[in-house]
Amino acid sequence: MLRDGRLLVLAFSVFAVLSGFFLASVAEHQQIQQEKQSVGATAKEQWDTQGVKNPHAAAHFGIYVFKPDSPLASIDPGLRQYTGQTLWLEPHKRNGARFSPAADQGLAGRFGQASAGFVLYALLPLLVIALAFNAITQEREQGTLRMLHSLGVSATKLLLGKFVGLLLAFALVLMPAMLIALIILYRNFDLGADDIFRLLALSGTFFIYYAVFAALAMSTSIHFKSSRLALFTLLAFWSGSVLIAPRLGAVAAEMMVPIPSATAFWAEIKKDIQQGLDSDGDHEAREALFNAQVLKQYGVARIEDLPVGYSALKRNFNDGYSERVHALHFDRLSDAFERQGRLIHIASLLGPSIAMRSISMTLSGMDLAHQRHFENAAENYRHYFIGLTDDWDRERSHGTERGAQGHDSDWASVKAFRYESPLLGFALHHARVDLLVLLAWLAVALIGLLFSAKRLKP
Repeated sequence: MLRDGRLLVLAFSVFAVLSGFFLASVAEHQQIQQEKQSVGATAKEQWDTQGVKNPHAAAHFGIYVFKPDSPLASIDPGLRQYTGQTLWLEPHKRNGARFSPAADQGLAGRFGQASAGFVLYALLPLLVIALAFNAITQEREQGTLRMLHSLGVSATKLLLGKFVGLLLAFALVLMPAMLIALIILYRNFDLGADDIFRLLALSGTFFIYYAVFAALAMSTSIHFKSSRLALFTLLAFWSGSVLIAPRLGAVAAEMMVPIPSATAFWAEIKKDIQQGLDSDGDHEAREALFNAQVLKQYGVARIEDLPVGYSALKRNFNDGYSERVHALHFDRLSDAFERQGRLIHIASLLGPSIAMRSISMTLSGMDLAHQRHFENAAENYRHYFIGLTDDWDRERSHGTERGAQGHDSDWASVKAFRYESPLLGFALHHARVDLLVLLAWLAVALIGLLFSAKRLKP
């Protein structure tokens, strides 16, 4: 393989393509993170300097929060283009992420989207195929396989030797680009221990992924007498795994687990808040019961005689119920997306690329599970700062009056949002099905290679 001119050509090609895409991804990643930090700091400053106003009016000013992306997002940006860049936190309502980059791009821009992750999971298997499609057919066509057979060389040892040699040659081809990538990551990002562990896990799973294609390519090379037929078959498998399977899986998942439209989703939330869940009663009945409980708690006969602000009390009660309804519907929506993701694995019968793509996104922290973790943390922060404004409104008012006032010192006392990304264990837990699928493909490919050895004939 070292004497084969293809290896040198492919090595330079891989180095140029992978390095180029990675440099572009790093530049884009840094720009996005700088924009998020800049806008986030400006939003917090605007919140801190609102001036004198009612605390609830200040809460309606809202706060924008942003998800800090992992340095590995420069390898695989995952769903970043589609999940939205920010969350607006406001009273009474839980919002979804908004301002997705894909929504701002024209059709031409979408055709130009690619990343280092795309090269790794979609294009590099073609390199494996290019190196291995004639591993046996070429020996048979040149007559050297008959010579090896006459010397009593074991077919199993021959195939395993070629398989190991192929993987070593492939690693040699990848090594320069991987070293450049590591240097760029180290110089441009503050890599933590978890980032390094994720990078190692990602590298290991990609190596397993390429081993699957290598074993399948060599098995195919055994079964066909012509290198051309072997190459055609392997390209068909690559197309099915990388291009066709994801689309078929997505269509099947959408049909089996339909997702409500945005209009229907918010209409159901509004309906449940108004009519109540289960036997909770409608909005008016819940509010009447709350009024009676408040009067009894404070020992007064009229709302006007309450020692605290009634509007803040009632708002806090209604918001608590609204949060419960929002959490129920958002969890249902997230669970539906997760079920769709699991159903997409049906299409993994066509190849391991779906599983590898999902593992890559998860280990890079750019999948739905990490997005859900961020949105839940942001929702907890919303409860925190809305609760503070309600406390100020309640304690600085009496009865039905609405004279509570807040100042810049109050707004500045609200802690800034700090998001802690989950560790590698979280990612591995959510990628467990994909890992099992990838390992299953590896087992099938290796077993197929060993069984093919019995059919190896000059």
